[in-house]
Amino acid sequence: MITLNLLALAIGVGLLVTLLVTEAFGIAAGGLVVPGYMALKLMQPVNLAITIFVALATFAIVRVLSSFMVIYGRRMTGLTILTAYLIGAILEITIGGGVAINLTPENAAALGDTSVDNLNQTAEPVFVELGVIGYIIPGLIALWFNRQGVVQTLAALAITSVLVRLVLIVIIPDVMIAYDRGELSFIELLAQLLGGDGTSRVQ
Repeated sequence: MITLNLLALAIGVGLLVTLLVTEAFGIAAGGLVVPGYMALKLMQPVNLAITIFVALATFAIVRVLSSFMVIYGRRMTGLTILTAYLIGAILEITIGGGVAINLTPENAAALGDTSVDNLNQTAEPVFVELGVIGYIIPGLIALWFNRQGVVQTLAALAITSVLVRLVLIVIIPDVMIAYDRGELSFIELLAQLLGGDGTSRVQ
C-alpha cells in the first residue's frame, strides 16, 4: 500500500517533469510514467542496472526480429513489452527474487542496522529484493530506445528521474527517508501526507 500511494504521487510529478523536459529539450524519457518509477528506485542501483539491461536486451532482440519480420505500430509495441516482460520474469526466477545477506556487526553498522548482537556476532539474514522495476517499464524504455536512440533515451531518463526525486524530497522529505528505510506504515504515510503525526513503525 505504501508503494502504490507514493508511486501515484511520483508518477504525477513525473508526468509534469517529463512534459517540461520534453518541451525544453525535445527528448523523451522512455514513456510518461517511467521517471516516476525510476525516481523511487534511485537508491537501488542494482535494480536500476537490471532494468536497463532488460531494456537493452529487449531492444536488441526486437531489432534482430525486425530484420526478417514485419514489425511496426501496435505489433512493435506489443512485442517489445511482451519480450521485456518475459526476460524480466525469467531473470527474476533465475535469481530467486533477491539475495539473503547474513549480517555481522561490521556490515550491519554500514547498513545502519543496530540490532546485531555484538556478543554472538550473528543476526537474522536480511533479504535484499532484486529484479526489474515494474512489469512494463523495461518494455517502455526499449520502445524509446528504438524510437529515438539509446543514448538520448538514457540521458533524458536520468535527468527526469533525478528531478522527480528531488521534487519528492522537497515536498515530502520525511516520507522519502522513511520509504528508503522501509520503516513507514500505511497509517503513518497517510498521517504525514495529511500533516498529522504518525507513530507506528514497521519493524
